[in-house]
Amino acid sequence: MKNVKVILIGVALCATVFANARIDALGGDAGFWPGDRANAAIFPGTLNDANWVEYGNVESGNGPSASINWGDGVKWGLNFDADANQDWVNMSWAKDGMGLSVGFVSASDADGNGATSQDASGFDLTWGSSMSFGELGVGYSSYDDGSTGSEAGTLLWANWRGDLGFWVFDQAKASFAMADQGTASSMGLTFDLFTHVTPADGVTALVGMGFGYNTAEASPGNDATTLWLPNAILAVEASMTDWATVRTFVRQNHAFSNESTSGGTSADGDTGNTTDYGFGVGFGWTASNGGSVSLDMEVSNQLFVDPISTMAGWDSADLATGAVTLSYEF
Repeated sequence: MKNVKVILIGVALCATVFANARIDALGGDAGFWPGDRANAAIFPGTLNDANWVEYGNVESGNGPSASINWGDGVKWGLNFDADANQDWVNMSWAKDGMGLSVGFVSASDADGNGATSQDASGFDLTWGSSMSFGELGVGYSSYDDGSTGSEAGTLLWANWRGDLGFWVFDQAKASFAMADQGTASSMGLTFDLFTHVTPADGVTALVGMGFGYNTAEASPGNDATTLWLPNAILAVEASMTDWATVRTFVRQNHAFSNESTSGGTSADGDTGNTTDYGFGVGFGWTASNGGSVSLDMEVSNQLFVDPISTMAGWDSADLATGAVTLSYEF
């Protein structure tokens, strides 16, 4: 079922492709944190909210990325990603609560020794806006490098977020994604209730709970269906000083149902809990023109066990465990 897992991962990543180090340290889902710049990827209407220059994936082992968004009444943006070296252009536009992003792929592998054996082409289109029923973001992409046969691989997704009071929660979000990769296809659906609480000055805590559903077919007679219920997350962001912030999260997903079929034979997969956690720190300063400069990173838990040795480099553990993000908001 390896191919099925790859498809499921691809569907999940469509919601977090531009997540920055702050979001990574708070669980990896920008939808839980309205106001963060990473929301521009899943709710393009938020491109209207700020002007920024951001440089990501610093010292992460992956290719660096960068984005710029600027303007008064109308916002214009450009995005760059060293890992997406087939991008021809990737730009955005926003006005009056509406946002639009367009990307085109154009590349060739003349000697057949690169990542693709044929010419690659495709496009990516996302649109979003704030409406009376909440925020909406939708996207469609098509990509062809010859690996899916005679047809291009496609991905369609939609995200919603809005006010929805229930129990201790005051907001909700939902996402839907459907991918077709020639002989393989997949579909995913998630729904989450969440709220932010402030137990003390300078401290914000996220509490979220929901469910997830995925079904994927890697090839005829080779498929898998999984239901996660519940998915739960607790994340905390706390200011240590006026220029330093610490972040952490714990996420637990419970696989309630897991079924697969291989070669016409059905089987039950593993069920139960999987738990993930992470830590991060952020540093921020005010620029002379009133803008803000910030540096965010995921960090090893060894930083909290032995902070002096870790920061000084005496300990073998790396200080940063993921991408480092540098940003300037103006």
